[in-house]
Amino acid sequence: MTTVHMIANAHLDPVWLWPWQRGADEALATCRSACDILDDYPDVIFTRGEAWVYEQVRTLDPDLFGRIRLHIEGGRWCVVNGWWVQPDVNLPIEESLAATARLGLGWFQEHLGIKRVPVAYNVDSFGHGAFLPRIIRQAGQDFYVMMRPSPGEKKLPSSLFRWRSPDGHEVLTFRINSAYNYHSTEYDRLRRHIDDALAARRPEGIDHVMCFYGVGNHGGGPTRKLVDWIQAHRDWAPGVRLEFSSPERFFAAVCAQAQRCPVVEGELQHHAIGCYSVCGRLKRDIRAAELMTADAQRLIERYPAAEPDDARRTLDAAWRAICFNQFHDILAGTATAEAIEMARREIGGARTAVDRLIHTSLRRDSRTWQRPVTGHRVHVANLAPTPWSGLADVEIAMDIVGALHHHLADAQGRVVPHQQIAPSSLVLETFATPMPRILFPVNLQPGEIGTWVLRDQGAEPPPAGLAGQDPCLENGRLRNEAVEVHFGPAGIEQIMADAAPQLAGPLALIVIDDQSDTWSHGVQSYTGPVLARGRFGAPVILESGPLRTLVRLDGTLGEADARLFVSLDRDSREVQLSLDINYSQPFTVLKAGVCPNRRPTMRLDRVCGGWINRQIDGLEYPVHHAILAGDESGFLGLLFPDSFAADVSADGAVRITLLRNNVHAYHSYSRLHETLPQLRGRFGTDDGPQSLRLSLLFGTNQTQAESALVRLQHPPIIWDDYKGVSRVARFE
Repeated sequence: MTTVHMIANAHLDPVWLWPWQRGADEALATCRSACDILDDYPDVIFTRGEAWVYEQVRTLDPDLFGRIRLHIEGGRWCVVNGWWVQPDVNLPIEESLAATARLGLGWFQEHLGIKRVPVAYNVDSFGHGAFLPRIIRQAGQDFYVMMRPSPGEKKLPSSLFRWRSPDGHEVLTFRINSAYNYHSTEYDRLRRHIDDALAARRPEGIDHVMCFYGVGNHGGGPTRKLVDWIQAHRDWAPGVRLEFSSPERFFAAVCAQAQRCPVVEGELQHHAIGCYSVCGRLKRDIRAAELMTADAQRLIERYPAAEPDDARRTLDAAWRAICFNQFHDILAGTATAEAIEMARREIGGARTAVDRLIHTSLRRDSRTWQRPVTGHRVHVANLAPTPWSGLADVEIAMDIVGALHHHLADAQGRVVPHQQIAPSSLVLETFATPMPRILFPVNLQPGEIGTWVLRDQGAEPPPAGLAGQDPCLENGRLRNEAVEVHFGPAGIEQIMADAAPQLAGPLALIVIDDQSDTWSHGVQSYTGPVLARGRFGAPVILESGPLRTLVRLDGTLGEADARLFVSLDRDSREVQLSLDINYSQPFTVLKAGVCPNRRPTMRLDRVCGGWINRQIDGLEYPVHHAILAGDESGFLGLLFPDSFAADVSADGAVRITLLRNNVHAYHSYSRLHETLPQLRGRFGTDDGPQSLRLSLLFGTNQTQAESALVRLQHPPIIWDDYKGVSRVARFE
């Protein structure tokens, strides 16, 4: 006998074509409707996940929350997922997904007494990262339900399979074969759902499948007509019976036979590749917020705050804001413009609260104020999870007029090199005090705080000289002892490392025509015609000194003015770029293409949770800011801390997706030209001023790439103070 587990549910997007307030209203209406159905039909079981939905009911309608509690206790209401929301599971960092599970599962234990939710459940997320089985397992969950990519997008050996991460973690996973909801008023649609569930390949000897029904997307749930129809058709066919059930009951029925299920290793892609890049400002805001909050959490765990409960509440509130806005239609950039703007405001508030927590914790940290070093001190804190090594900069209040004539010494009194660079302010009046900005080398272990002191040069020996050659611009070439950057009309024409050319052609900044919708439905790569290429003038020196040289190239990129900044640190094998552009070209993708001089045979991509090998297939993939392309003799590393997607073509060109300018919440599988008249005036997911970073590393590996990315994404916290000296002594 084959059992079809009929899963009553209501897929509910808290935000999509509506703001979260409307999502909260719909949560109440949906849960009330579901309770009414359960009251009237004693055999029906309702399935509902996401702690955020339950929290809306608890705070806005306590009586309804009480009804839900009774149905849970009676085994009629099944809690799945247990996470705060159904997030995008490609783009967040691992700490964010762990927080989504921790906050959600903690909520269910606190408010409903549910100690464990065995079934993780992300049926609408747009693809699933390779290391997600580990995150699910570490959350204490054994099973997973997903749907995208669909059978038409990715072939799997079975609808029920053992999904294994690259590091060996495994969860028993079910892919919905057709849909998680039911919008039609015709029963033929439900018939097709049941037949699709039965037709999906399943392991031999397992006679259980799941079929989902209920009005969804903006909520609703099962209808009485659907329930009556299922009851009337329980004996579906000879040897096939329909049963009201839940995902938890389904997995309980099949888990003893899990070893019969095939193993699927690695990521589950592709679906909706446009979601990796559209609405880039929001993605960058959320990435900055989650990195900052993870850093703050490590700080508080290492050195507990004076008010630990307040610190924990601040961090939990920040994580709730971050996790909510990593919901798959928010972080993906597929919601309305108003909803995206609302998300950016909420994320801004979370960042401000965490910034204040970090500020207070560091100023109260005894490691700084108890140090015996006296004078005008500069403190640098590394909150990153790994060592931080690079050049840091700080503006300091000197109370002097004229040139900086001090030097910098470490806590042991040793003079360290520094370079004066342009400050943020430009104050020329004689009554005001200039704010010198200095650049200096920093090497700190995780959690370490270093202290330097400014000394008057007349009282101490002058700074020690530096061995080797300063980075400089000569004859249109930016160079140090290891690397030489050649400029030309395209911007960067060639890069030499150890006197050998590294590129097969110039760095290509290109604007590509994109005729897909916000999601890029039905598209797996951006292969449209090139509409424009970046063109730049000669480099102009902005900074030059013993530690770093920075140049600027002015130019155009399609319809936009652009500025390309290129910097080279002393003795570094990393070329750092930054593109400033005021972008406005609709329905386009902006990519930065780099073609290594040796055609790569291998690529390693950094993703949520680690690094994976991917095919050199020209397809668009989500990437966590780093790709290594090369062969066994060495890799070219590309870091892109402000971008989230890339492709690597068969000819070896690595193309980073910098921007994708589309229409908010434009959902259409048809070609763009068929609906273009309706879209006039609605462009602008990525309009306006943008600043995007890109770094190239030569002869690198994963460890070195990670270290360089830490330098870019975890800037140290720097502040100055005074100990043992009068702040006003010079004015007495």
